[in-house]
Amino acid sequence: MKNKFLISAITLITILFSSCGNHQAKEETANTQNTVISKKGPKSVLIISSSPRRGGNSETLCLQFMKGAEESKHKVEMLNLNDYDIKFFAKTEYERGESNDNDDAIQIIKKMAAADVIVLSSPVYFYSMTAQMKALIDRVYNYEKDLQNKEFYYIVTCTDKEKEALDGTIMGFRGFVRCLYNGQERGIVYGNGARERGTIDEKPAMKEAYEMGKNV
Repeated sequence: MKNKFLISAITLITILFSSCGNHQAKEETANTQNTVISKKGPKSVLIISSSPRRGGNSETLCLQFMKGAEESKHKVEMLNLNDYDIKFFAKTEYERGESNDNDDAIQIIKKMAAADVIVLSSPVYFYSMTAQMKALIDRVYNYEKDLQNKEFYYIVTCTDKEKEALDGTIMGFRGFVRCLYNGQERGIVYGNGARERGTIDEKPAMKEAYEMGKNV
């Protein structure tokens, strides 16, 4: 099983180096050398949940993160992608420019652009993120420069007790952030061994999500 995870990770890493658009590659590589200077004082935090199961384990961890961040006087907004209409990326030519799609994707991307901190949350489906989250990430194409200098946290849950089961989803998040401009990964909440609604309540991830939010 570990060999399969290793092969998958190597494949994903290989793809990352060629998936941001050729003309951006040199700029992007240089940007990864930089470090985001964390904003002093209250921050604007956007938590993006993608689970269709309301009150589920990943959403519960999002709420814990939100609780911690609000107690530290940060401005927090949490949204669930299932409340929005987000069309799949469907451009036939990879040309950068404004999108004329009449859906909610650009509205969410504008919220991301206005935030200092972005939390991406997904349960693991077949060792990857939800289709809802992937659809939003794909739609960020053309808007990478609007998401400069952001701090990112990931909240991921799965039934599997092995931490490696989260690797595919985390690599997908990291690939997305790598294609932005000077994005910085700040922390990950690992919600392993949580299948039925409420099983996350007794897991260490609950405290970790709260503390991570509190220390944004």
